[in-house]
Amino acid sequence: MPLINNQSRKTAGIATLKVVVVLLIVYMIYRTVDQTGREFTSRDLSLSNFSYLWLVASAFCYALGLGCFAWFWHGALRLLQQTPRLSESLGSYFISHLGKYVPGKALVVVIRSERVKSTRTSLSSAVTGVFIETLGMMAVGAVTAGLILAFNHQTLQNPTLLWISLGLVFAAGVPASPPLFRKAIRFVDKRKKLGNLEDQISHLTLRNLFPFWMVAVAGWLWLGASMLAILEAFPEKVFNQPFDASIAPLAMSCVALAMVAGFISLIPGGAGVREYIILALLGPTLGATGAILAAVALRLVWLVTEVLLAIGSIIVMRQQRTIRNT
Repeated sequence: MPLINNQSRKTAGIATLKVVVVLLIVYMIYRTVDQTGREFTSRDLSLSNFSYLWLVASAFCYALGLGCFAWFWHGALRLLQQTPRLSESLGSYFISHLGKYVPGKALVVVIRSERVKSTRTSLSSAVTGVFIETLGMMAVGAVTAGLILAFNHQTLQNPTLLWISLGLVFAAGVPASPPLFRKAIRFVDKRKKLGNLEDQISHLTLRNLFPFWMVAVAGWLWLGASMLAILEAFPEKVFNQPFDASIAPLAMSCVALAMVAGFISLIPGGAGVREYIILALLGPTLGATGAILAAVALRLVWLVTEVLLAIGSIIVMRQQRTIRNT
């Protein structure tokens, strides 16, 4: 009887914790949407001022970009000799994105690894896969942003951002280096006894990871295209000058640079840090007000896209679980 009671209390505790996490995520999302709405209202703007077609295009580009990174995550698990279904990898990736709005960013790792865990995917391998994908994604983003800025330095009015980009390449790229990453995993494995990770990480080589890094490049370019669509969606009166192709490289690079800086800052959702980078890159051309509003609009479109992808993933994963159990 005591064993049954202990098991019941453990089950009830886990269920309660899940409810608390969901409520916390919902609250943080509400705060983000509320803050965004107030920022638009303070500048006499509403959704009716925007081109809905371009807003949808921005959301679509963002979804494609996330799809590239989700594929990277799936590939990382496969390199670790795990065999998750593609739907499990994609679903866990999209659902976990909502966890980034909670302070600490650890919730992303917890949600994604718990969602993908099964008899075919161990928890320790899933956690390792999260770090492989995340560090690789950020390193590729920093390099992509740096290259775009370097080839368009003549339009860059704040050269300091080039140095910031180089710093981010180092900060994100060194931990993502396969030899260093393998050493770090071996160090942890010796103390935590995580299982057979020693054999699994032997497949983490530059040759095996390079194709997925190229997929990540495509992901960052889609995210940059999402920003371009946001700028097209704005009424012309918001910007100091009409948005044209000459601004496109800066607009695309600012997304990667802003996200990498936001990630390294550990601030929930990169709030404030992303906006600063976007303001520094686009402010001199579009004006401070226009650049800030573009950052705010991008944040809102991405949040809505993430929520829709998460809801869709939960529905699909539950349906597949029901079918397998019948």
